[in-house]
Amino acid sequence: MSGVPRFDHVVVDDLELVTAFFVDLGFERSSPMRLEGEWVDRVVGLDGVHAEMVTVNASDGAAD
Repeated sequence: MSGVPRFDHVVVDDLELVTAFFVDLGFERSSPMRLEGEWVDRVVGLDGVHAEMVTVNASDGAAD
């Protein structure tokens, strides 16, 4: 098997640019979601976290 078989999380500085890159490769994009609140602070270990998240899925239905 060649290529990247799977990835779960990627942290980026420019979400729109990276999302556009994956869409150009044929991935399907979800609507953006905003992550914030006590549960995110607890998971990340920082206070006051605000993040945007987009998922991309292969057009054949394979996730990420």
